[in-house]
Amino acid sequence: MTSHRMHARTDVGRSREHNEDSYVCDPVLGLYAVADGMGGHAAGEVASSVAAEALSAAVRRDHDFVTDFAHGDGSVRPEDIKNLLGAAVNAANAEVYAAAQAVAERRGMGTTLTALLLVERRAFIAHVGDSRLYLVRGSEVRQLTEDHSVINELKRRGRLRPEVLERIPNKNAVTRAVGVFETVEVDTFQVLAAPGDRFVLCSDGLHRYFEHDSDLAALAQGDDEEAASRMIAFANERGGADNITAIVVTLPDESASSTVVQDLTHAYTTLGAVPFFRNLEPRELMYVQAMAAVRELAAGECVVAEGRSGDSMFVMLSGRCTVKKGDVEIARLAPGEHFGEMAMVERVPRSATVIVEEDARLLEFTRSDLFRILRESKDTGVKLLWNIITALAGRLRDTSTQLGEAREALAAEDLTAHLFIEEFHSEAPPMFDSALVYGAPREPGARDTLPLDASPSMRPLAPAHSVSQRPRPLDE
Repeated sequence: MTSHRMHARTDVGRSREHNEDSYVCDPVLGLYAVADGMGGHAAGEVASSVAAEALSAAVRRDHDFVTDFAHGDGSVRPEDIKNLLGAAVNAANAEVYAAAQAVAERRGMGTTLTALLLVERRAFIAHVGDSRLYLVRGSEVRQLTEDHSVINELKRRGRLRPEVLERIPNKNAVTRAVGVFETVEVDTFQVLAAPGDRFVLCSDGLHRYFEHDSDLAALAQGDDEEAASRMIAFANERGGADNITAIVVTLPDESASSTVVQDLTHAYTTLGAVPFFRNLEPRELMYVQAMAAVRELAAGECVVAEGRSGDSMFVMLSGRCTVKKGDVEIARLAPGEHFGEMAMVERVPRSATVIVEEDARLLEFTRSDLFRILRESKDTGVKLLWNIITALAGRLRDTSTQLGEAREALAAEDLTAHLFIEEFHSEAPPMFDSALVYGAPREPGARDTLPLDASPSMRPLAPAHSVSQRPRPLDE
C-alpha cells in the first residue's frame, strides 16, 4: 500500500490541568484518528485512550480485507472497507461503555472519535462528535466531517441567527459521543484522494479558532512536522482554552500526479453543475463523487439502448455522444451534460439510444447508489430527492407549455378553416351537399353555418387551392 508522510502533536493548552486528547498514527495500517475525551475524575482521558486502542485493535484484526482491497481483489468492495471502519468505531464504543460501567465515577464518560483509513486512492472516514477532518488540496481546504454539536445542529436547521447563537450556553456540547450509550450512530463515508493531498485531523481545541478555511490553508504549509507544530502554536497564541491535537498526513506526489488532480477536480466541478447534485456541500459532493463508477468508452460504443431497461444515469466528463430515436438523431451531448436520470427513480425501458461519437469518459450512478445515500446520509438524500423533484417539475412545466402551444396552433388552424368556409362552399362541386357534413337538412335559401366550438370531426375539409386559385380576401 502507498506510504504516507505524517506527523502528530498534542498539547495540554493553557487552561487545562491534564490532557484528555488521544490519537492514533499507524502508517502501516494507514489508520489515523483523534479522540477528545470528556468526563470528570480524569474519565475523559480514559475514554479517549480506550477508544483509540480499541479502534486500532479492530482495524488490525480485519486488516486482511484492507490488504486484499488494496491489491485489487474484486471480491472486496469499497463499501466493505467503509463498513469495516464503522464497525471498528462501534467496537470502540462498546469498550468505552464497558469501562464506564465498571467504575461508578466514570459512568457517562465518553469521547469524540474521528478516524481516517487511507487505502491507495481512497480515504475512508468514520466520525462521531466534534473533532474534525479537513482535506487540503492545493490552495483549497474542504471540511470533510460535520460537527455533532448543539451549535452546529441549530445552524444546520437554520433556527437561529449567528448573533443569537453566540449567547446560547453549552452551545459547544456534543450531540453524539463514543461510549456514553451502548450504541452510537457513526457517520461513515469515503472520498477519492489524489497525490499530494494533505489530511488534517484535529480536536476542537484547534478548530475552534478557525474563522475561515483560509486560516488552515496558511497553517498547513511546509512539511508535516512544521505544519503540526504551527497549528499547536496557533491555538495557544489565541488562548489555548482546551487540549490541542493535530495530525497532518500527506500522500506522496507521484509521476503524472497533476493529471490525477486535474481529473478529480474536473469531475468534482462537473458534478456540482449537474442539476441532480446542485446545492450539495463540498463534503457531500465528494462523497457522491466517490460512489460513481468511471467508464471510458471508445467511439461507436453504445452506452444505453432504446427499449432496454436500465438503472443508471451518466454524466459526461469528456468526449461526445449522439442520442437517437430509432434512426433519427435527436441530440448531441457534450462534456458537462447528463442523461438517463429517469432510471434513478423508476425502472422503465430507455426512450432513446446513446452512442459514443468521440472517445468519452463518463461517471455512472446507479439507483442503488441513490438508495445507499438515502440510508447513510439523510441530509444529503433529502437534497438529492428535492433536486429530482425539481427536475421532474421542470419537465412537467415544459410539457404543459408545449401542449398549450400545440392547442393554440390547432385553434388557429381551425379558425382559418372557418373564415374561409363560405369560399369553400362556393367552389364545391354541385353534387357536394354540405348538409350531409353538418348532419341537418338544408332549407332552400338557408345559409350554412358552423359554430366555432364545433368538434374537428364535424368540420368540412378545405379544398387545396392552386397558386392561381388562392382564397380571395374576406373584404372582396
